[in-house]
Amino acid sequence: MKKVLLPGIISVIAFSTSAQTPFTIRGTVKDTSRNGEKLTISYFNGDKKIYTGALIKNGTYQFEGTVKEPSKASLSIGIPKDQRGKNPWVMSEQLEFFIEGGPITIDGLPLAKAKLKAPGKSQKDFQRFQKMLRPYEEKQFAAWNDMLHATANRDSVNRKKYNDISENLKKQIDSMEFVFLKKYPASHVSLGILREKMNAKSLAEEKERYAAMFKVLADSLQQTIVGKTMAKQIDNAFKLGVGKDAVDFVLKDTLGNPVHLSSFRGKYVLLDFWASWCTPCRFENPNIVKAYNRFKDKNFTVLGVSLERPGDRKAWVDAINKDGLPWNHVATLTKEESDQIWKLYSLQTIPMNYLIGPDGKILALHLRGDALEKKLEEIL
Repeated sequence: MKKVLLPGIISVIAFSTSAQTPFTIRGTVKDTSRNGEKLTISYFNGDKKIYTGALIKNGTYQFEGTVKEPSKASLSIGIPKDQRGKNPWVMSEQLEFFIEGGPITIDGLPLAKAKLKAPGKSQKDFQRFQKMLRPYEEKQFAAWNDMLHATANRDSVNRKKYNDISENLKKQIDSMEFVFLKKYPASHVSLGILREKMNAKSLAEEKERYAAMFKVLADSLQQTIVGKTMAKQIDNAFKLGVGKDAVDFVLKDTLGNPVHLSSFRGKYVLLDFWASWCTPCRFENPNIVKAYNRFKDKNFTVLGVSLERPGDRKAWVDAINKDGLPWNHVATLTKEESDQIWKLYSLQTIPMNYLIGPDGKILALHLRGDALEKKLEEIL
Protein backbone atom coordinates (compact mmCIF):
# COMPACT_ATOMS: atom_id res chain seq x y z
CA MET A 1 0.00 0.00 0.00
CA LYS A 2 1.20 3.54 -0.65
CA LYS A 3 0.75 6.84 1.07
CA VAL A 4 -1.78 9.04 -0.68
CA LEU A 5 -2.09 12.83 -0.65
CA LEU A 6 -5.44 14.57 -0.48
CA PRO A 7 -6.23 18.01 -1.85
CA GLY A 8 -6.83 20.78 0.64
CA ILE A 9 -10.34 21.50 -0.60
CA ILE A 10 -12.74 18.64 -1.13
CA SER A 11 -16.00 19.22 -2.92
CA VAL A 12 -19.04 17.43 -1.55
CA ILE A 13 -20.78 15.30 -4.15
CA ALA A 14 -24.31 14.05 -3.60
CA PHE A 15 -25.01 10.53 -4.79
CA SER A 16 -28.31 8.90 -5.53
CA THR A 17 -29.23 5.50 -6.89
CA SER A 18 -29.96 7.04 -10.29
CA ALA A 19 -27.48 9.94 -10.72
CA GLN A 20 -24.28 9.43 -12.68
CA THR A 21 -21.41 11.51 -11.31
CA PRO A 22 -18.55 12.15 -13.78
CA PHE A 23 -14.87 11.78 -12.93
CA THR A 24 -11.55 12.19 -14.70
CA ILE A 25 -8.21 10.57 -13.96
CA ARG A 26 -5.12 12.29 -15.37
CA GLY A 27 -1.73 10.70 -14.97
CA THR A 28 1.78 11.89 -15.78
CA VAL A 29 4.89 9.79 -16.37
CA LYS A 30 8.38 11.31 -16.59
CA ASP A 31 10.00 8.13 -17.93
CA THR A 32 9.65 8.53 -21.71
CA SER A 33 10.52 4.86 -22.24
CA ARG A 34 7.07 3.98 -20.88
CA ASN A 35 5.28 5.72 -23.77
CA GLY A 36 2.98 3.26 -25.53
CA GLU A 37 2.45 1.09 -22.44
CA LYS A 38 -1.11 0.39 -21.32
CA LEU A 39 -2.66 1.00 -17.92
CA THR A 40 -5.88 -0.77 -16.97
CA ILE A 41 -8.47 0.37 -14.45
CA SER A 42 -11.35 -1.56 -12.91
CA TYR A 43 -14.16 -0.28 -10.71
CA PHE A 44 -17.90 -0.69 -10.15
CA ASN A 45 -20.50 1.69 -11.53
CA GLY A 46 -23.42 0.65 -9.35
CA ASP A 47 -23.52 -3.14 -9.71
CA LYS A 48 -21.76 -3.19 -13.09
CA LYS A 49 -18.03 -3.95 -13.19
CA ILE A 50 -16.11 -1.63 -15.52
CA TYR A 51 -12.78 -2.53 -17.14
CA THR A 52 -11.03 -0.06 -19.42
CA GLY A 53 -7.54 0.83 -20.52
CA ALA A 54 -5.48 3.84 -21.60
CA LEU A 55 -2.12 4.21 -23.33
CA ILE A 56 0.69 6.45 -22.14
CA LYS A 57 1.18 9.11 -24.81
CA ASN A 58 3.80 11.84 -24.51
CA GLY A 59 4.15 11.09 -20.82
CA THR A 60 0.43 11.32 -19.98
CA TYR A 61 -2.66 9.10 -19.81
CA GLN A 62 -6.29 9.77 -19.03
CA PHE A 63 -9.49 7.99 -18.02
CA GLU A 64 -13.01 9.39 -17.97
CA GLY A 65 -16.21 7.85 -16.67
CA THR A 66 -19.10 8.08 -14.25
CA VAL A 67 -20.06 6.44 -10.98
CA LYS A 68 -23.44 6.15 -9.28
CA GLU A 69 -21.89 5.64 -5.84
CA PRO A 70 -18.37 5.89 -4.35
CA SER A 71 -16.38 2.96 -5.68
CA LYS A 72 -12.91 1.55 -5.09
CA ALA A 73 -10.79 1.52 -8.23
CA SER A 74 -7.72 -0.53 -9.03
CA LEU A 75 -5.22 0.92 -11.51
CA SER A 76 -2.57 -1.48 -12.82
CA ILE A 77 0.34 -1.61 -15.24
CA GLY A 78 2.87 -4.26 -16.18
CA ILE A 79 6.38 -4.10 -14.71
CA PRO A 80 9.07 -4.19 -17.42
CA LYS A 81 11.22 -7.32 -17.19
CA ASP A 82 14.41 -5.32 -16.55
CA GLN A 83 12.75 -3.65 -13.53
CA ARG A 84 11.57 -6.80 -11.73
CA GLY A 85 14.92 -7.35 -10.06
CA LYS A 86 14.97 -10.34 -7.71
CA ASN A 87 11.20 -10.85 -8.00
CA PRO A 88 10.61 -11.96 -11.62
CA TRP A 89 7.18 -13.38 -10.73
CA VAL A 90 5.82 -9.93 -9.78
CA MET A 91 4.75 -8.96 -13.29
CA SER A 92 2.45 -6.02 -12.56
CA GLU A 93 1.76 -3.37 -9.93
CA GLN A 94 -1.42 -1.65 -8.88
CA LEU A 95 -2.67 1.44 -7.12
CA GLU A 96 -5.99 1.46 -5.29
CA PHE A 97 -8.11 4.50 -4.47
CA PHE A 98 -11.75 5.59 -4.25
CA ILE A 99 -13.61 7.32 -7.05
CA GLU A 100 -16.29 9.69 -5.81
CA GLY A 101 -16.52 12.00 -8.80
CA GLY A 102 -14.39 14.97 -9.79
CA PRO A 103 -10.73 15.25 -10.85
CA ILE A 104 -8.11 12.69 -9.79
CA THR A 105 -4.41 13.12 -10.53
CA ILE A 106 -1.63 10.52 -10.41
CA ASP A 107 1.94 11.70 -10.83
CA GLY A 108 4.74 9.24 -11.52
CA LEU A 109 5.73 5.61 -12.00
CA PRO A 110 6.17 3.12 -10.45
CA LEU A 111 2.69 3.34 -8.97
CA ALA A 112 4.04 2.51 -5.51
CA LYS A 113 5.81 5.90 -5.51
CA ALA A 114 3.21 7.90 -7.44
CA LYS A 115 1.58 10.98 -5.91
CA LEU A 116 -2.19 10.54 -5.85
CA LYS A 117 -4.80 13.24 -5.32
CA ALA A 118 -8.43 12.08 -5.14
CA PRO A 119 -11.38 14.00 -3.66
CA GLY A 120 -14.08 12.70 -1.35
CA LYS A 121 -14.76 11.37 2.14
CA SER A 122 -14.44 7.76 0.97
CA GLN A 123 -10.86 8.39 -0.11
CA LYS A 124 -10.08 9.88 3.32
CA ASP A 125 -11.53 6.77 4.95
CA PHE A 126 -9.56 4.57 2.57
CA GLN A 127 -6.35 6.39 3.47
CA ARG A 128 -7.06 5.66 7.13
CA PHE A 129 -7.77 2.02 6.26
CA GLN A 130 -4.53 1.66 4.26
CA LYS A 131 -2.48 3.16 7.09
CA MET A 132 -3.94 0.66 9.56
CA LEU A 133 -3.18 -2.36 7.36
CA ARG A 134 0.13 -1.27 5.81
CA PRO A 135 2.52 -2.84 8.40
CA TYR A 136 0.74 -6.19 8.19
CA GLU A 137 0.48 -6.17 4.40
CA GLU A 138 4.16 -5.37 4.03
CA LYS A 139 5.07 -8.31 6.29
CA GLN A 140 2.63 -10.58 4.46
CA PHE A 141 4.08 -9.63 1.06
CA ALA A 142 7.62 -10.19 2.34
CA ALA A 143 6.67 -13.66 3.65
CA TRP A 144 4.90 -14.52 0.40
CA ASN A 145 7.95 -13.38 -1.56
CA ASP A 146 10.29 -15.44 0.64
CA MET A 147 8.01 -18.44 0.10
CA LEU A 148 8.32 -18.05 -3.69
CA HIS A 149 12.10 -17.78 -3.44
CA ALA A 150 12.16 -20.98 -1.36
CA THR A 151 9.94 -22.69 -3.93
CA ALA A 152 12.27 -21.64 -6.75
CA ASN A 153 15.21 -23.01 -4.75
CA ARG A 154 13.32 -26.26 -3.98
CA ASP A 155 13.65 -25.53 -0.28
CA SER A 156 10.56 -27.30 1.08
CA VAL A 157 11.35 -26.47 4.73
CA ASN A 158 11.46 -22.71 4.23
CA ARG A 159 8.64 -22.88 1.72
CA LYS A 160 6.34 -24.25 4.42
CA LYS A 161 7.74 -21.86 7.03
CA TYR A 162 7.08 -18.71 4.99
CA ASN A 163 3.77 -19.98 3.64
CA ASP A 164 2.55 -20.48 7.23
CA ILE A 165 3.72 -16.98 8.16
CA SER A 166 1.95 -15.53 5.13
CA GLU A 167 -1.31 -17.36 5.89
CA ASN A 168 -1.27 -16.25 9.54
CA LEU A 169 -0.75 -12.64 8.49
CA LYS A 170 -3.65 -12.96 6.04
CA LYS A 171 -5.87 -14.01 8.94
CA GLN A 172 -4.70 -11.00 10.97
CA ILE A 173 -5.47 -8.69 8.05
CA ASP A 174 -8.89 -10.30 7.67
CA SER A 175 -9.64 -9.68 11.35
CA MET A 176 -8.49 -6.06 11.17
CA GLU A 177 -10.69 -5.43 8.14
CA PHE A 178 -13.73 -6.48 10.14
CA VAL A 179 -12.54 -4.27 13.02
CA PHE A 180 -12.55 -1.32 10.60
CA LEU A 181 -16.01 -2.25 9.34
CA LYS A 182 -17.44 -2.27 12.86
CA LYS A 183 -15.72 1.00 13.75
CA TYR A 184 -16.84 2.80 10.57
CA PRO A 185 -20.23 1.22 9.67
CA ALA A 186 -21.30 4.23 7.55
CA SER A 187 -18.17 4.30 5.35
CA HIS A 188 -18.23 3.13 1.74
CA VAL A 189 -14.85 1.57 2.50
CA SER A 190 -16.61 -0.79 4.92
CA LEU A 191 -19.20 -1.62 2.26
CA GLY A 192 -16.35 -2.36 -0.14
CA ILE A 193 -14.59 -4.63 2.37
CA LEU A 194 -17.67 -6.79 2.73
CA ARG A 195 -18.35 -6.79 -1.00
CA GLU A 196 -14.86 -8.09 -1.80
CA LYS A 197 -15.12 -10.86 0.77
CA MET A 198 -18.55 -12.06 -0.32
CA ASN A 199 -18.50 -14.62 -3.10
CA ALA A 200 -20.18 -17.91 -3.86
CA LYS A 201 -17.65 -19.91 -1.85
CA SER A 202 -17.56 -17.66 1.22
CA LEU A 203 -21.34 -17.36 1.33
CA ALA A 204 -21.72 -21.11 0.99
CA GLU A 205 -19.39 -21.70 3.93
CA GLU A 206 -20.17 -18.73 6.21
CA LYS A 207 -23.47 -17.16 5.19
CA GLU A 208 -24.49 -16.59 8.83
CA ARG A 209 -21.29 -14.63 9.48
CA TYR A 210 -21.75 -12.41 6.43
CA ALA A 211 -25.42 -11.84 7.21
CA ALA A 212 -24.42 -10.63 10.69
CA MET A 213 -21.68 -8.36 9.29
CA PHE A 214 -24.08 -6.88 6.74
CA LYS A 215 -26.46 -5.92 9.55
CA VAL A 216 -23.61 -3.91 11.15
CA LEU A 217 -23.53 -1.56 8.15
CA ALA A 218 -25.46 1.69 8.39
CA ASP A 219 -28.91 1.68 6.82
CA SER A 220 -27.74 4.31 4.32
CA LEU A 221 -25.22 1.81 2.95
CA GLN A 222 -27.67 -1.09 2.97
CA GLN A 223 -29.99 0.99 0.77
CA THR A 224 -27.34 1.73 -1.90
CA ILE A 225 -27.27 -0.19 -5.19
CA VAL A 226 -24.36 -2.25 -3.90
CA GLY A 227 -26.05 -2.80 -0.53
CA LYS A 228 -29.30 -4.02 -2.07
CA THR A 229 -27.39 -6.40 -4.34
CA MET A 230 -25.47 -7.81 -1.38
CA ALA A 231 -28.67 -8.24 0.63
CA LYS A 232 -30.15 -10.28 -2.21
CA GLN A 233 -26.99 -12.40 -2.47
CA ILE A 234 -27.13 -13.17 1.25
CA ASP A 235 -30.84 -13.98 1.03
CA ASN A 236 -30.24 -16.33 -1.90
CA ALA A 237 -27.34 -17.98 -0.07
CA PHE A 238 -29.86 -19.12 2.53
CA LYS A 239 -32.42 -20.11 -0.12
CA LEU A 240 -29.83 -22.01 -2.19
CA GLY A 241 -27.79 -23.49 0.64
CA VAL A 242 -27.12 -27.12 1.49
CA GLY A 243 -30.39 -28.94 2.21
CA LYS A 244 -32.50 -26.52 0.16
CA ASP A 245 -34.39 -27.39 -3.03
CA ALA A 246 -32.61 -26.51 -6.28
CA VAL A 247 -34.65 -23.99 -8.25
CA ASP A 248 -36.12 -25.49 -11.43
CA PHE A 249 -35.74 -23.84 -14.85
CA VAL A 250 -35.94 -24.78 -18.53
CA LEU A 251 -33.45 -23.98 -21.31
CA LYS A 252 -32.78 -25.45 -24.75
CA ASP A 253 -30.05 -27.97 -25.55
CA THR A 254 -27.74 -27.98 -28.59
CA LEU A 255 -30.55 -29.40 -30.76
CA GLY A 256 -33.06 -26.81 -29.61
CA ASN A 257 -34.99 -29.17 -27.34
CA PRO A 258 -36.25 -27.81 -23.98
CA VAL A 259 -34.58 -29.36 -20.92
CA HIS A 260 -35.89 -28.96 -17.37
CA LEU A 261 -33.54 -29.27 -14.40
CA SER A 262 -36.28 -31.25 -12.66
CA SER A 263 -36.06 -33.93 -15.38
CA PHE A 264 -32.90 -35.18 -13.64
CA ARG A 265 -34.74 -36.16 -10.45
CA GLY A 266 -33.62 -39.59 -9.29
CA LYS A 267 -29.97 -38.91 -10.15
CA TYR A 268 -27.06 -37.14 -8.54
CA VAL A 269 -26.49 -34.20 -10.87
CA LEU A 270 -23.83 -31.51 -10.97
CA LEU A 271 -25.45 -28.26 -12.12
CA ASP A 272 -22.45 -26.57 -13.71
CA PHE A 273 -22.57 -22.90 -14.72
CA TRP A 274 -19.87 -22.00 -17.24
CA ALA A 275 -19.34 -20.29 -20.63
CA SER A 276 -17.18 -20.70 -23.71
CA TRP A 277 -15.67 -17.25 -23.13
CA CYS A 278 -14.81 -17.95 -19.45
CA THR A 279 -11.13 -18.91 -19.19
CA PRO A 280 -11.31 -20.19 -15.56
CA CYS A 281 -14.31 -22.33 -16.60
CA ARG A 282 -12.34 -23.91 -19.43
CA PHE A 283 -9.47 -24.67 -17.05
CA GLU A 284 -11.93 -26.29 -14.65
CA ASN A 285 -13.56 -28.51 -17.30
CA PRO A 286 -10.91 -31.29 -17.16
CA ASN A 287 -11.64 -31.78 -13.44
CA ILE A 288 -15.33 -32.26 -14.18
CA VAL A 289 -14.54 -34.64 -17.06
CA LYS A 290 -12.40 -36.73 -14.73
CA ALA A 291 -15.13 -36.93 -12.07
CA TYR A 292 -17.82 -37.64 -14.68
CA ASN A 293 -15.90 -40.52 -16.24
CA ARG A 294 -15.28 -42.04 -12.83
CA PHE A 295 -18.85 -41.80 -11.47
CA LYS A 296 -21.12 -41.74 -14.55
CA ASP A 297 -22.09 -45.39 -13.97
CA LYS A 298 -23.03 -44.70 -10.34
CA ASN A 299 -26.20 -42.66 -10.92
CA PHE A 300 -24.24 -39.43 -11.46
CA THR A 301 -24.46 -36.98 -14.36
CA VAL A 302 -23.80 -33.34 -15.22
CA LEU A 303 -26.01 -30.59 -16.63
CA GLY A 304 -23.87 -27.87 -18.12
CA VAL A 305 -25.50 -24.43 -18.26
CA SER A 306 -23.50 -22.16 -20.51
CA LEU A 307 -24.05 -18.43 -19.98
CA GLU A 308 -23.22 -17.42 -23.52
CA ARG A 309 -23.23 -14.05 -25.17
CA PRO A 310 -26.55 -13.50 -27.01
CA GLY A 311 -26.76 -15.61 -30.15
CA ASP A 312 -23.26 -17.11 -29.79
CA ARG A 313 -24.36 -20.71 -30.34
CA LYS A 314 -21.31 -21.65 -32.43
CA ALA A 315 -18.80 -20.66 -29.73
CA TRP A 316 -20.80 -22.72 -27.20
CA VAL A 317 -20.95 -25.89 -29.34
CA ASP A 318 -17.30 -25.53 -30.40
CA ALA A 319 -16.23 -25.29 -26.73
CA ILE A 320 -18.21 -28.43 -25.83
CA ASN A 321 -16.49 -30.36 -28.61
CA LYS A 322 -13.02 -28.93 -28.01
CA ASP A 323 -13.11 -29.62 -24.25
CA GLY A 324 -14.69 -33.05 -24.72
CA LEU A 325 -17.73 -32.56 -22.47
CA PRO A 326 -19.97 -35.64 -23.02
CA TRP A 327 -22.85 -34.72 -20.71
CA ASN A 328 -26.12 -32.80 -21.16
CA HIS A 329 -25.83 -29.15 -22.14
CA VAL A 330 -28.14 -26.14 -22.27
CA ALA A 331 -27.35 -22.46 -22.79
CA THR A 332 -28.67 -18.94 -22.40
CA LEU A 333 -28.57 -17.56 -25.94
CA THR A 334 -30.69 -14.47 -25.31
CA LYS A 335 -30.22 -11.61 -22.88
CA GLU A 336 -33.53 -12.44 -21.24
CA GLU A 337 -32.49 -16.06 -20.60
CA SER A 338 -29.11 -14.97 -19.28
CA ASP A 339 -30.60 -12.38 -16.92
CA GLN A 340 -33.10 -14.97 -15.65
CA ILE A 341 -30.44 -17.56 -14.76
CA TRP A 342 -28.01 -15.05 -13.22
CA LYS A 343 -30.79 -13.78 -10.97
CA LEU A 344 -32.40 -17.18 -10.29
CA TYR A 345 -29.17 -18.57 -8.84
CA SER A 346 -27.78 -15.19 -7.71
CA LEU A 347 -24.60 -15.86 -9.66
CA GLN A 348 -21.73 -13.48 -9.04
CA THR A 349 -18.99 -15.21 -11.02
CA ILE A 350 -18.48 -18.38 -13.02
CA PRO A 351 -17.48 -21.18 -12.89
CA MET A 352 -20.04 -22.05 -10.24
CA ASN A 353 -21.74 -25.36 -9.53
CA TYR A 354 -24.27 -27.11 -7.32
CA LEU A 355 -24.29 -30.82 -6.53
CA ILE A 356 -27.92 -31.92 -6.33
CA GLY A 357 -29.22 -35.18 -4.86
CA PRO A 358 -31.84 -37.54 -6.35
CA ASP A 359 -34.53 -35.75 -4.30
CA GLY A 360 -33.68 -32.37 -5.86
CA LYS A 361 -32.00 -30.98 -2.74
CA ILE A 362 -28.62 -29.26 -2.79
CA LEU A 363 -25.84 -31.40 -1.29
CA ALA A 364 -22.86 -29.09 -1.88
CA LEU A 365 -21.79 -26.13 -3.97
CA HIS A 366 -18.72 -24.46 -5.43
CA LEU A 367 -16.82 -27.75 -5.84
CA ARG A 368 -13.59 -26.78 -7.63
CA GLY A 369 -10.45 -28.75 -8.41
CA ASP A 370 -10.46 -32.19 -6.78
CA ALA A 371 -13.23 -31.16 -4.33
CA LEU A 372 -15.92 -32.57 -6.67
CA GLU A 373 -14.28 -35.98 -6.84
CA LYS A 374 -13.78 -36.09 -3.08
CA LYS A 375 -17.43 -35.20 -2.46
CA LEU A 376 -18.62 -37.87 -4.89
CA GLU A 377 -16.36 -40.41 -3.18
CA GLU A 378 -18.01 -39.48 0.08
CA ILE A 379 -21.64 -39.82 -1.05
CA LEU A 380 -21.33 -42.58 -3.70
